[in-house]
Amino acid sequence: MLVLSCIFISCRKEAAKLTTDVPVSGVKKARSINIDSTKFKVLSYNIYEGFRGDTARIAQFKQWVDTLKPSVIAFQEMKGFGPTGLKALATSIGFNYSLIHHVNGLPVALISKFPITDIKSKPSTLHLIEASVLDYHFFVIHLNPDTYEKRKEEIGIILDRARLIPSTEKVLMMGDFNNMSPQDSSFYDNNISKMNLVRASEINNPGTKILNNGKIDYSTIQSVINEGYKDTWKLFRANKYDKSAPTKLRNHNNFTRIDYIWMNNTLVNSYVDSYLVKDTFTDYASDHYPMVLILNR
Repeated sequence: MLVLSCIFISCRKEAAKLTTDVPVSGVKKARSINIDSTKFKVLSYNIYEGFRGDTARIAQFKQWVDTLKPSVIAFQEMKGFGPTGLKALATSIGFNYSLIHHVNGLPVALISKFPITDIKSKPSTLHLIEASVLDYHFFVIHLNPDTYEKRKEEIGIILDRARLIPSTEKVLMMGDFNNMSPQDSSFYDNNISKMNLVRASEINNPGTKILNNGKIDYSTIQSVINEGYKDTWKLFRANKYDKSAPTKLRNHNNFTRIDYIWMNNTLVNSYVDSYLVKDTFTDYASDHYPMVLILNR
């Protein structure tokens, strides 16, 4: 989740991508690629406090998501939803399987058109779902929004769990990591306006820690990279940048990319495409833009 004065810092190639602007009942159609049974499509979305209880927004979401046709959706911040409410939402859009953890906080959730299996125990110290869909190991993650130390501690727990999975298995990690990436450092560190906004965030929000000795702390994301995981958005965009927050719902310019879908090396040869979905629905549905990953089955 993003706070107004403090953004937590909470293809194959470009030519293969397609964009459409066809309205669907007042919602601009999301960018889509024709998907068949040989593809596996994942959507990850911090939906900002469970659509804020807005039934009209939920109805728009149902129309919008039908244009994307994902196989699996990973949600963060599904506030106000429990197992029953999530199941109702999921079945209404054609997903027969659902799982939600941390209902009393900012829940993480997973809905799928295929059975959700091998569900691991939920840690009490962080917002995490660890489960499998088909032969993919899923980690749905919402890291702590307050301090880089806490985020580093939490990702350490998650990576310890991931190390128990054989390296030949397919692993996906996704969600709101609330931490910027060292792969984007040139777009932050050399931007005076951006760095001033980051410093102001810490001053205006006591308890928030983004900077380590005056510099953005990238260690949380660096630890994921060190484990060999690939940032799927960055895979063919090494010298490019696009923010995942804020959307047009916010009026500040404290831009950041903190929403990721990571894959392990086993999945690299299955990669088809990965992108942020930016359209008339996602501009205002949340303070984060959602992300899509498409893989060959």
